[in-house]
Amino acid sequence: MIPLVKDTIDSKDIDQLIEWLKTYPKLTKGDNTLKLEETFTKWIGTKYSIFVNSGSSANLLMLYALKYLKGNNLKVAVPSLCWATDLSPIMQLDMTPILVDCNLNDLSVDVKHLETIFTSENKPDILLLVAVLGLSPNMDIIKKLCDEYDVILLEDVCESQGTMFNNQKLGSFGLMSSFSTYFGHTMSTIEGGFITTNDKSLYDILIQLRSHGWDRDLDKNK
Repeated sequence: MIPLVKDTIDSKDIDQLIEWLKTYPKLTKGDNTLKLEETFTKWIGTKYSIFVNSGSSANLLMLYALKYLKGNNLKVAVPSLCWATDLSPIMQLDMTPILVDCNLNDLSVDVKHLETIFTSENKPDILLLVAVLGLSPNMDIIKKLCDEYDVILLEDVCESQGTMFNNQKLGSFGLMSSFSTYFGHTMSTIEGGFITTNDKSLYDILIQLRSHGWDRDLDKNK
């Protein structure tokens, strides 16, 4: 039997955490957070990473940023096999969800059904693609369809960080991507998550959204 999950933090990690806490460090958005963002950015292969409190919040902020830029009445295609917090932020932000069938090979979207949705009168503005259980969607076909039909690609890689497609890590294909570092996932900070992007303007918006609109974390040289 191959176990689905195992502990990602052991007693040695907890002992090190206890010793670190004895130094009375800054516990929120300190130097270690900035170093982690920089390291994660290089590992995924994007230009920017934003550390947040969960993968669920990462999904919410990605969609919120697009609502800020694109306005209301956005339609979002989302796989029928996904996590609750892929669908719930779409409804929270008063967007219209469009469910896409999954395929039985990689449990991602069925590309034939996806193209049917892309060519319908109810064409989505956004695809929130979900990679589950460490599996990879067929990114070549999905990216081609999104480009052809002018659909913004977002990736939810919360369950599949580190998974590669043609030697490129998931999370580096879309306009933005979400990750989870929850206790039960591949890489853990106990609670937490990331958003990655190559777009500087989106990065600035996400930085502000993370801090409830404050601009104090923006680049001071702008």
